Amino acid sequence: MNIRRAHCDRGHDDAGCETTTNATMTSSLPQAVMPAQRLGRVAIFQWRLVWAMICLLLVVDFVWASHVGLSVGAGLNAGIVITMLVLSMIYDRRNRAIADMTAATASWVALMSAGVVLSYLAASCALPLQDGMMERLDRVIGFDWLAWHNAMLSWPALSWLLTIIYYSLQPQAALAIVYLTVSGRTGRIKELLLLAGVTLVVTISVSTIWPTLGPCAANGPSIGPCATNSSGDIAYLRDLLALRAGGPWHFELWAMDGIVTMPSYHTVGAVLLTYAFRGTGLLGYGIATLNAAMLISIPPIGGHYLVDVIAGAALALGAIAIQRAATRRGVSRIKLGLARETFVGRAVDLARGSVLKPARIPAQALAVKSGRLHDARDGGT
Repeated sequence: MNIRRAHCDRGHDDAGCETTTNATMTSSLPQAVMPAQRLGRVAIFQWRLVWAMICLLLVVDFVWASHVGLSVGAGLNAGIVITMLVLSMIYDRRNRAIADMTAATASWVALMSAGVVLSYLAASCALPLQDGMMERLDRVIGFDWLAWHNAMLSWPALSWLLTIIYYSLQPQAALAIVYLTVSGRTGRIKELLLLAGVTLVVTISVSTIWPTLGPCAANGPSIGPCATNSSGDIAYLRDLLALRAGGPWHFELWAMDGIVTMPSYHTVGAVLLTYAFRGTGLLGYGIATLNAAMLISIPPIGGHYLVDVIAGAALALGAIAIQRAATRRGVSRIKLGLARETFVGRAVDLARGSVLKPARIPAQALAVKSGRLHDARDGGT
C-alpha cells in the first residue's frame, strides 16, 4: 500500500495534515476509515501542548497575583493575541503562510506575557539576595565586570553597536516566525515555543530562590547603559526593588521589564534562536554570528554577571539536548510501531496459511503513524 503526504507542512500535528492513498484503495475504503482531514490551523488547535503550557502559566499568574495584590494592565498584549488569533482563523483556508504566521505570533506574545508577569510575582518573594556570591564566582573564573564594561564601552561606536546587537533578540524572534512559516518549517516554531516556555519556567524558578540585583546596582546609574530611562534610574532595578519592598503593586504589561538576572534569559533566547535557524544556510550562520556577538554584549549592556551568561547557556543547551533525546526516542517508537504492524501482521497471516494475503492495516492508523514519524523527524533535525 502506497501512502504519501500531500501538501502537508512539516511540523504540524497529525490531525492537521492531509494524506492520500492510491486511487483504488481510496475508492474502496468507507468514510469511517479514511485518513483524518485537517481540523483547523488556529494556534490553540495546531499546537495544543504549547497553549496548554500558556494557559497553565496564566492560571498560576492569576491565582498568585490575586494572593499578593499585584494587578497588571494587559489590554495591549491581550488585544494583539486576540487579533492574531482572529487573523489566523480568517486566513486559515486562504493563505497558509499568513495563518501560521499570525498563529505563531499569538502564541509567542501570550507566552512571553505570561512569563514576564510570573517573573514579577517570583520577585515579590524577596528572598535573600545573592549578589555577593555572584561577584565571588565571577572573580573565581577571572572576570571583572566593571573592567569588562569599561573595555567594551570605552568607544562610542562600539557601545552603540553592542546596544543594537543586545536589543536584536525580539526582532530575531519575529524573523524566526516569518521565515520558518514561509519556508514551511512550522514544526520548528512549535519546538522553539516549547523550549522557550520550559526554559522560561526554569529561569524564573531559579531566580526565585537565588535572586540578585545585578552588577548595575553595585556600580550605580553613572556607568552609561545601565541608566535606561529618562529619570536617570535603572529601569529593571526600579521595578525589582519595588517588588521586594511590599505591595500592592500595579504595572502595565507593555512597560514591564526583564528583571531576572540569574540565569540570563537573554542568553537562553540567543541560544534557542540560533538552534531554530540551524540548517538554513547563510541566514543560519548570520544569526549564529549575531548571537555570538550578543553574548559579549550581555554583561555590559544587560547588566549581568558572567556567571549569569554561563548558567543561561547551560540551561538552553541542556533543554535542547533533552528535547533531541526525546525526539529520537519518539521516532524510534513510531518506527517500531510501524514495523510491528507490517511485519508482525504478515507473520501472523503466514502462520495462518495466507502467504499471499497482505497485512490488514487500517489506512487511518498507518497514515497517522506516518505523519507522526514525518513531524518527529522535522522537529529533531
